[in-house]
Amino acid sequence: MKRAALAAALLMGACANASAQPAPVPGTQPAAEIENFPHVDISNGILSARVFPPGKGELNQGSRFDHAGVVFHITYKGQDYNSYWFDRFVTDPMDNGKYPPATEHSCCNMSGPVEEFSAVGFDEAGMGGRFLKPGIGIFKRTSDRYDQFPTLPVLNEGTRIFQSSKTGARFTQDLKDPESGYGYRYSKSVQLVPGKPQMIISHVMTNTGSKPIVTEVFCHNFLTINPGSENLVITAPFAWSAVEPFQPELVKLDGNTIRYLAPIPKGVTTQSLLTGFGDKVSDYDFTITDTKTGFGQRIRADAPPSKINMWSIAATYSLEPYVAISLKPGETKRWTYTYDFYGPGEKP
Repeated sequence: MKRAALAAALLMGACANASAQPAPVPGTQPAAEIENFPHVDISNGILSARVFPPGKGELNQGSRFDHAGVVFHITYKGQDYNSYWFDRFVTDPMDNGKYPPATEHSCCNMSGPVEEFSAVGFDEAGMGGRFLKPGIGIFKRTSDRYDQFPTLPVLNEGTRIFQSSKTGARFTQDLKDPESGYGYRYSKSVQLVPGKPQMIISHVMTNTGSKPIVTEVFCHNFLTINPGSENLVITAPFAWSAVEPFQPELVKLDGNTIRYLAPIPKGVTTQSLLTGFGDKVSDYDFTITDTKTGFGQRIRADAPPSKINMWSIAATYSLEPYVAISLKPGETKRWTYTYDFYGPGEKP
């Protein structure tokens, strides 16, 4: 009897331990499955990155981020700057249901310097009308307020061309939508500069429609060099101010420097709009450094920031500068980001 009781107890314990293991979540896949989407690897021998092309069935099927220029795994001296900051992603891009924490929908299962344009013409469209999300296409208004997170069916995404080389990739989108009056030609390139740990992302947008295009675009800059962000230091050419105060035990603003004092606990978010910048191009010049390892990056643009947001959770840090865009029919806007990567003992 004692042996039988002991065996039963051991069996119950084994079952309990088995049930304690995290079970696969139906409708989702592990983050690493992203690597199974079509992609191209680029390298200049110093810096490498993985670029995911746009198109039906490709990685970015959401209606939030620009479908061009999705770049993961920017790697310098063995340091991956932009890996997964989530554990799983929802398989069906149109599935907007609720899932456990650390599971991302198609709106957000991105990493690296992915960009988002604000919606154009949403208020003017009226219920059932057509509005524009640059970088993606034309959508139907179905709600009172615009929400960038749920994935919506695109009505018109124009035509796209994707080209790649050993050191870069180029994306082109032509969109014409006579029903709404919106149209544009948009080209974007990601290029690793020969002989340098440097990446340049350049854009050209021409308004080919009959209506003006007034929007803002920001780069989310998902960064994963320092999970928890402790010892992370961010600098700017101006003195930082936060619109909403950060948690004082986590983040300290000191002149032109932001310092992370302790790891961000799981479930906690640090976020605020940041001020202090002016209308100079030179104000778009930031460094983000993990002072413990010495790895970091410098981010510059040839346009002044129109707004800056900072957002971070335990798994990733994001500095999000915006660029304003206002195009009358026939006008063209060009803007470029320059990323310099550095490691231990190197200067930005």
